[in-house]
Amino acid sequence: MRGCSEGHCFCKPCYDKALDQKKSCPACRENVEDGSKLVPNRELAGVVANLRMRCPHAEGGKEDAASTAAKCSVDAVVRLNEPDTYDGAPAAFVTMEALRKLLREHFLDTAGSKAEMEARVEEDRKKRAGCGWKGRVAELPAHLGTCEWAPVECPNHCEELVQRRLLVEHERVCTTKAECPNAGCSVQHRRQAMNQHRAECEHEEVTCPCPGCDARLLREDLDAHVEAMHWGDWAGQLQRVWRENTELKEKAEIEHIHAAPTSWVFNWRADGWVRGEFESETHDFGQGVTGKCCLSIMNEHTHLIMFCFDGRAKCRVHATFSILDKHNKTLRQVYEFGTADAPEIAEDFDPGDDFTPTADDKAQSVRADGSIRLRAVVRLFLDGAA
Repeated sequence: MRGCSEGHCFCKPCYDKALDQKKSCPACRENVEDGSKLVPNRELAGVVANLRMRCPHAEGGKEDAASTAAKCSVDAVVRLNEPDTYDGAPAAFVTMEALRKLLREHFLDTAGSKAEMEARVEEDRKKRAGCGWKGRVAELPAHLGTCEWAPVECPNHCEELVQRRLLVEHERVCTTKAECPNAGCSVQHRRQAMNQHRAECEHEEVTCPCPGCDARLLREDLDAHVEAMHWGDWAGQLQRVWRENTELKEKAEIEHIHAAPTSWVFNWRADGWVRGEFESETHDFGQGVTGKCCLSIMNEHTHLIMFCFDGRAKCRVHATFSILDKHNKTLRQVYEFGTADAPEIAEDFDPGDDFTPTADDKAQSVRADGSIRLRAVVRLFLDGAA
């Protein structure tokens, strides 16, 4: 809180805004120049600091009132016994198509009876209820540093503001690519796949694997180092035997894997080329591994299609993703992970990539009800598969 020499006090943001217009006190017009003549009112500031308040990100809070109102505008649909209206019509007479349209706007499943859809909307409204924190004004800055409902910048620098509670979900579909941090390497990957790349990057600094040697060097120089420093002694011989054994083991694993894939064909629908997230059914591949496919449409140009699996830290995958035409025929393959002869290892990330549908894709794929169909053929190679 600051004031002029006459004692007229205002909060700092309000005073700064007033000074942008005119360099004088808003009450008495005393010249305060650039604010250097303003005097802090510590007593009043202490009174304000002890006032009770709720989080600005609570439902109906000041900072997110517009977004909360937009997200909860579905109340008019679920309160059927009250005289609310939707698009000018009483809520009780909302058509099924209007209700489905509203559900799509909130990225909710549009299938089911009217009662089921209304229950889905009410459940979603409760999830968006906002932060329940209450405390003193002086405690607000500390709370906002941890508030799950506060908007924060995406750590991948995609320029989107995401509620802190939704960051993990956002990072799973964020399409921003990162550049390898190793000097001399300009490869770019989605952040979820960066760890796999760094495990193979020739510019990554590694420690010599030979016993008793702690030398740090680039992976691309490792073979030359081992040959020059260790090949003639017992450590070098051990390293050579270890390498040959590793190569034989990998060859045996690949031969076993190629002989025993576990496959599944995923067919699923999306509500057209509209923003949202559309998932297939979940399939059990055995050995504790389950998976499903997902299409995430973020805007007109960013469409992420991927295979998400759980239950196994590492396996080899060959997957193809396609758009189907109106007759369930393959219209175009939009992405392939690995190949039939060389499936790729998927570890700590879900195989997928983004694509942009063409005008021809949209013209030939959209059906009479506005929906589209997608297909993914996934081959998983699991140790011990029958």
